[in-house]
Amino acid sequence: MVNALRFASSFLRDCRGATAAEYALVLAVAGAVLAVSAFALGESIAASMDNSADIFQQAGCSNNGQGTGFGGGNGGGSGNGAGNGSGNSC
Repeated sequence: MVNALRFASSFLRDCRGATAAEYALVLAVAGAVLAVSAFALGESIAASMDNSADIFQQAGCSNNGQGTGFGGGNGGGSGNGAGNGSGNSC
C-alpha cells in the first residue's frame, strides 16, 4: 500500500511528459478549429451558389440546352451553315 502511494505521488510530480501532452492538446484544439471553419466555409459557399442560381432564375434564364451556333459549309459555299449550339437561353 505504501508503494502505491509513493508511486502515485511521484507520478503526479513527474513533469517529463507534460510538454508532449501540451503539444497534443494544442494540436487537438487547432484541428477542431480547422474542422469547424471548413464546415462553416462550405455552408457559406453553398448559400452563395444558391443565391446565384436564384438570381439567374429571376432574370429569366434557364439551362435548357438551346443556343445558336455557326457550322462549317461544305463545297464551294461561303462557309456559313446551320450549327447546333448549347448553353443558356438568357
